[in-house]
Amino acid sequence: MSPLKNRSTGKPIPVSTSGSSNLNPTTTLASGTHPVLPHDLASDIQQFSESDYARQYFSTHRRGFLFRRRVPVVQMMTWQKAPLTSPLLTLNRPLKTDAVKIFKVIQHIMGDRERERPVGIPVHNGSTSSLPMNSMGLLEEERWLLGEGLTHGELRDEIYCQLMKQLSGNPNPESVFKGWQMLCVLLIAFPPSKNFETYLRSFILQRIPQSEGRVDVMAKHCLRRLSAISKKGPRGKPPSVAEIETASDAAFNPSTFGESLDAVTRLQQRNYPNEKIPIILPFLADGILALGGTKCEGIFRVPGDGDLVSELKIRIDRGYYTLENVDDPHVLASLLKLWLRELLDPLIPEELYNDCITAAADPTSCIAIIRRLPTINRRIVVFIISFLQLFLEEKVLANTKMTAANMALVMAPNLLRCNSDSMKIVFTNAQFEQMFVYNLLLHLSCTEVDEDYVPIHGRGASLPSLPKPRASKSRNRR
Repeated sequence: MSPLKNRSTGKPIPVSTSGSSNLNPTTTLASGTHPVLPHDLASDIQQFSESDYARQYFSTHRRGFLFRRRVPVVQMMTWQKAPLTSPLLTLNRPLKTDAVKIFKVIQHIMGDRERERPVGIPVHNGSTSSLPMNSMGLLEEERWLLGEGLTHGELRDEIYCQLMKQLSGNPNPESVFKGWQMLCVLLIAFPPSKNFETYLRSFILQRIPQSEGRVDVMAKHCLRRLSAISKKGPRGKPPSVAEIETASDAAFNPSTFGESLDAVTRLQQRNYPNEKIPIILPFLADGILALGGTKCEGIFRVPGDGDLVSELKIRIDRGYYTLENVDDPHVLASLLKLWLRELLDPLIPEELYNDCITAAADPTSCIAIIRRLPTINRRIVVFIISFLQLFLEEKVLANTKMTAANMALVMAPNLLRCNSDSMKIVFTNAQFEQMFVYNLLLHLSCTEVDEDYVPIHGRGASLPSLPKPRASKSRNRR
């Protein structure tokens, strides 16, 4: 018996997928299919000021010298030029000063306010210094803000709330555009809380019909990113300045990462009309071979340098498919796993997930499931498995120490995605996910699955033709 089969003493736990088709209802118009605001969410947003969330989480704002009238939540959530004097949401006292400072940064990034006095913001070494506006730059300020949200989870809803406020009733179209760009960036860094997610989603859905200023394009992008970040969770560290620039422009120049397979395919159609899988896959796979990946111990298990992985990711997003200054195959292996893991939808669709884990012990059934995949998904699985099978040759195993069981352990989370909040279900099913991939590695004959596609490896880390780097369509953020 295989090492994986010896570990599987229980049974897989099927994951419920009911109701997922109704999360994002759509309507078909002459311009295409677009998301619409469900009636129940429309009702929620209309009653926002009276909602349980507003009563429980919004702080009390008052104004006036004598009577100190309470400010309604609807008014609190409307654009203002003056700075905040206290947070919008109820926060612990130590975070209130940061929340007020964050609002000034948001105003500054959106162009709603010029900073007249230096504001103390931590620089890269972690210390806090008072830096004037022109010594720092908007992107560094934004990176500081993202770092605050990552460090202090309680501030995340406050940041989203402040940005929603400045996008509601803002009289300046340029400011609105920059605010939506900022929302695109927030949604690659950290999600809102589950309590606040409903209201953020409703806010975005309401703006999808707004074509003025291309808000509709950015709102649709943000809706997709919200679904992805809510499942993925927060990053480990703030995105780099280059990542911020890329994310702010992603609604108009879609990334190769974090998108649907359809979007990735459309993105490369003009430059690579004859390629049957996303070009990033042969580029990275052949690069791993070219850099000696078959001789690297722990390939696909040992992570590549995080900064180098991020740099190569940004380079590819900008259209540069080159290994210049990259000499470590672990970097390419990490980026290959990252691309698979960040796909908007899992490579093996969620509707087939239960079939995969229940059939995991039967190689014939595992192969039959691969044949049922949509064409592009099937071809990518065939490419990945055939590539990994190169590392299972005896002479390669002697160098890499990556057996089929080891390879299944590290690759299963990138091919299958357990859509459950229960750690018991995730932990129980993980061994069956690994067994499914293990059987594919040992038994899938990759040249016989698709008569119109046979994977080829080892052509070198080069592509048929290199496209011109994509030009930005968004407005300058500097």
